[in-house]
Amino acid sequence: MSKYQDIANDIEKKIIEKKYINKLPEQVVLAQKYHTSRVTIIHALKILQDRKLIHAVKGHGTYISAKPIPKIFLNSGVAQNDGFTKHTHDSKKLVSKVISFNIRKPTDKEKEAFNLSENEDVYDIIRLRILNSEPIKLEYTVMPVNRIPGLNLDILHKSIYSYIENKLGIKIGKDERLITADKPDAYDIKYLNCTSNDPILCVKQKAYFENGTPFELSESRNRYDRGGLTVNKG
Repeated sequence: MSKYQDIANDIEKKIIEKKYINKLPEQVVLAQKYHTSRVTIIHALKILQDRKLIHAVKGHGTYISAKPIPKIFLNSGVAQNDGFTKHTHDSKKLVSKVISFNIRKPTDKEKEAFNLSENEDVYDIIRLRILNSEPIKLEYTVMPVNRIPGLNLDILHKSIYSYIENKLGIKIGKDERLITADKPDAYDIKYLNCTSNDPILCVKQKAYFENGTPFELSESRNRYDRGGLTVNKG
């Protein structure tokens, strides 16, 4: 993530936490605070304008938009693959509710995707992610047992990616994602508290370790009004 994106996310966090009320500091002051150039600050403010969090008044400065900011709205980058937990600010309370956790034999599609034999097992996980007491997304995850040994309910209630990197010492690499719009199914309606007419943002992902070994097939089903994905041109 670029520096101006980091700065934009930090300013957004401060707006949500009410550390900035009504108006942002001058661009020169922000540049000094973040030890960067005014040009970088301008890029960061443009991101916040696109998110409709702020607006500029010529000759008067940059004001925080009057429209209330949902405390449970979360924006993350399409290219970011460091786990959902890392994208929640300290001001937001993330809870992972485990709906189901099983170990089973892989399907033919999963054997091909992970290059597994018939005798190897996979974890089959469904989790509901809850932010500030509001349901955000349903996650359906399949992972080979032999590549992520020791997964248990305690880890699932926290962060799988943190366990992989910090406990197992394995670096997480790239991923492949397919992002589509979908109609809600029965689980979406039940767990995400949405109606049959609400659209669902569906993200299917295949994730790899840094050495190129695939370790995750997942599908996350997101409420349309409580999150977003930012696409940045490289």
